[in-house]
Amino acid sequence: MKARWLAVVVGSLFVSGSFLSLPCLAAEPIVIGNCSSLGFLEGYECKYAVELAIDEINAKGGVKVGNEMRPFKQVAVDSRDSEPGLPVSEALMAYEKMILNDKPHAIIPGFFTSEATLASMDITSKHKLPYLATIAMSPKFQEKILENYDAYKYHFRLCYNAVYFAKAYLGSLKMINEEFGFNSAFILNEEALWAKSIAGITEKWLQEQGWKVNGVQTYPKGLSDFSASLLRVKNTNTQVIVFISSRPETVVFADQWRSMKIPALLTGMLPPLCGEDVWQVHQGKVNGIIAIIEPGIIPVEAIPLSVKFFEAYKKKVGKGPGSSHGPGPAYDSVYILKEAIERAGTLDGDKLVEEIKKTDRKGVVGRIRFGKDHQVPYGTDPNEEALGVDFQWQEPGKRVIVYPKAVATGKIQLPPWMSKGKQ
Repeated sequence: MKARWLAVVVGSLFVSGSFLSLPCLAAEPIVIGNCSSLGFLEGYECKYAVELAIDEINAKGGVKVGNEMRPFKQVAVDSRDSEPGLPVSEALMAYEKMILNDKPHAIIPGFFTSEATLASMDITSKHKLPYLATIAMSPKFQEKILENYDAYKYHFRLCYNAVYFAKAYLGSLKMINEEFGFNSAFILNEEALWAKSIAGITEKWLQEQGWKVNGVQTYPKGLSDFSASLLRVKNTNTQVIVFISSRPETVVFADQWRSMKIPALLTGMLPPLCGEDVWQVHQGKVNGIIAIIEPGIIPVEAIPLSVKFFEAYKKKVGKGPGSSHGPGPAYDSVYILKEAIERAGTLDGDKLVEEIKKTDRKGVVGRIRFGKDHQVPYGTDPNEEALGVDFQWQEPGKRVIVYPKAVATGKIQLPPWMSKGKQ
């Protein structure tokens, strides 16, 4: 009887793979609400990243709220907001239903699309919930916070937004111009606010730098044939393709680019082609593709926590994260929330906002501090800012960081069917 009782007690101490102290286990959990497109890459990888942070924190006893230790708990709901044709109103219904039923104390990582994110801000503020976004990228998120701070002060963003993405990406385009003399581009982006914003910023910058922009196209979600666009790229003697998409059809585009041997570098935001197993899955056919990602998706030696996170995520899931952004900031967000709760000594939303604003930590993506617009600044020095890194797939199947120079592990190479550019 005694042995049976002991087995029951020991077994009950393990929650989500974490060993908890009895006081923490007995306490009411702190609920992190996750309402996002869980069927898409960034969505489910952020969910895993939040789980990983929760497991680590709970294994060490949980979160101190005043004099009480309490565990974290994630409640995940599929908003489906990234599915083609789904009305934003349906995603909002799923969001508010989760808030009313599960009573979360904070939201991580937020909606997948900027459209749903912007539309949900009034709901979040009504419930006074700290909202730490790590996927949606539209700059309008920051604009709304600055325009009506008291209403939208609960919102923060840790991933790069479209502006910071473009700045990091344009750094590699400048390198391409300097190294190979390429100065003509064609821009394709998915039908989404954040993607259109990046396309606009990129087009303006390229024109200011003297590049020729041979075309700017927005393609509808779910498109399965890009051959017409690729033929236009080829016929206009374009040297660099700027492809901006977070969607699965990226793979279709890349496959057609390879099979048609389009003589232009394929660059941009290409989440389905970023994971460490992509070279093997595509049998090396991704050779030469350049993509921008956040640390944690790829280990960056200059950011120790990015290496630790990558290895821990891989151990938990079976492989490293494979999207272009989101998981690292989602993991960081849980720790930021923990630290804010412990400083505030309460779960009151208004007091947590004031503590989150004070954040200054070395995270997976570099140094994390919030600006007045509640956006984490991104730059080129991980000791001062968060970082976006550009990598290229190169033989024999390595992701080689090419930008920024402070963390680069190699130089850009051209696909085998392309000319070498300037001599």
